Amino acid sequence: MKILVTFALLGLIGYARCHSWIACSDYCEKNGADWDPNCCRGFPRTANQFAQKNSFGQDRGYDFQPSANGPGCRNTYAQGGYSSQYPKAIYYEGQQVILAHPMKNHGADAACTNIHIPDNGNKIYRGLKDTDRDRSFSYYRQIEVADLGVSPVGSANTQSSKYPKLGYQNAPNFCKDTDKSMGTYSFNLPSDVTAGEYTFMWRWSFNGPSNNYATCFDVIVVRTKVERDNMLRQANPSVNLEVACGGTTSNGGQGTSVGCNGSPTPSTTPPTTTRSTTTRRTTTPRTTTTTTAGPPGTSRRVPVMAAQLTGDFDLGTPANRVSKRYVTVYFDCPATAQFVNARLVSNPDKFQYDLVQEQSEHIASRKIIYYVTYDEACNIGSNPPIATIMDEQ
Repeated sequence: MKILVTFALLGLIGYARCHSWIACSDYCEKNGADWDPNCCRGFPRTANQFAQKNSFGQDRGYDFQPSANGPGCRNTYAQGGYSSQYPKAIYYEGQQVILAHPMKNHGADAACTNIHIPDNGNKIYRGLKDTDRDRSFSYYRQIEVADLGVSPVGSANTQSSKYPKLGYQNAPNFCKDTDKSMGTYSFNLPSDVTAGEYTFMWRWSFNGPSNNYATCFDVIVVRTKVERDNMLRQANPSVNLEVACGGTTSNGGQGTSVGCNGSPTPSTTPPTTTRSTTTRRTTTPRTTTTTTAGPPGTSRRVPVMAAQLTGDFDLGTPANRVSKRYVTVYFDCPATAQFVNARLVSNPDKFQYDLVQEQSEHIASRKIIYYVTYDEACNIGSNPPIATIMDEQ
């Protein structure tokens, strides 16, 4: 009887102290032991306020327990707080992804706690591509991205101090600091997560299936590791570009090696697209004069051929009380493009992208940022991107 009473008390203590969150949505070290802020390339929503990278695990009220039909995210997309210091994650198709979270005393390690601390499931869900940024908890749970496994509990936890572990309790240095030690997950990005922007939701069930904690993080997915690396370097030239290769994931499955050591991504080169006259831009393209080679020492302008391009469109200051800005972007070369500060409405072909700005802070920014990968090298001097704009009062 005494053993049963002790077990019940331990369970109650665990429940009272329960809280955790995703602190990094793209960590560079698989099964890492100690938090390194320079290893984190992507952050969840409002991490700049509640999960600051230089105070890992500090409790600022970031843990969030969603109700079944309530919001799935603690903060809305508009409140995301992403910045150059706290950017969204950038994944490439087929990547093995690593997440990091603080343990908050919830590891079952006999060396410093006990083997009965529970784990009732860890999963990643998502909304549809380029939309679904502020949906309910039950809505996100319709599309599963990854099962992150379940840590063994009680009599099944026969090697409580051995790491790596499945599920939440994968924290090699847990006993060093049971509160602020780092745990990590790893999972393969599935083939249906193709280039675009997504809202992902992490769900951890602690004491039981209905005792859920959630964190939302927004992710830009690009086609290849090369494209991802270029985007990360533009934001931070000293960024760590390492990715997990092979091994096992948090649920005990085989980890992918896509993008490792030059291995190909799952995407195939898209076929050449024939431009439709109905979607060709009507603005006369600017041209670049190219001269033939002259005598030694003379200069000449040569074509600038781009395979990838990053920049922004300055839309100018909007009129008062503008509620929406509709922008159509045209590329004279077939391209796959991603945009920040706007939502993609339609994409009839690889030349035209119809966007809308409908959030006040996006409209106030005056800009739409773009990331472009051309199907083949494009002369951007003769064929620059063009944007047209219409405001709605």
